[in-house]
This record gives sequence, C-alpha cells and structure tokens, in this order.
Amino acid sequence: MKSKESFIPAVTKITAKYQITVPREVRKALKAKVGDLLVFVEQADGSFRVHALPPRLTQALRLAGSHLSPDDFRRLHREFEEGWKDEGR
Repeated sequence: MKSKESFIPAVTKITAKYQITVPREVRKALKAKVGDLLVFVEQADGSFRVHALPPRLTQALRLAGSHLSPDDFRRLHREFEEGWKDEGR
C-alpha cells in the first residue's frame, strides 16, 4: 500500500451474495493469492485485521486444532498474533 502520508483508502462493494473483490493494492499488501483464505480477526476496538493464509497452512492448522485442547489453541492463536505483529504485517 501507499505510504501513510499519501494514504488513499481501498474501497470495494459487497454484492447481493455478500461477496467482495479484494482491491489490487490490498491483495499486494496481504500477499494474497488465488485460493488463500482471508481471516478476519476482531480487535479490541471493534475493528478487524485481515490475514491471508495459504490453503496448506489452513489445512495444517485445522488438523492440529483437532488435537489441541482449548487452552493450547488459545496459546497458539496468541503466539500467531504476536508473531504477525513482530513481522510488521
């Protein structure tokens, strides 16, 4: 995306089937590819962060999640969020 000084918001429209087209600059910023899943994570202020996850990572997390206790899953999620912040995404 553009630098914060020249920020122009990316806008898209929700269709009648609740689908959207992800604008090119957003796809590039997320490094999203066809087949990736977009994960919307609600923040404390009510806004949402969007993460693009490749399908094989998503499948691995689903398989791992079926063998995790709720506490382990929460810990894994917290570690993922902290790692995501550390990478500057």
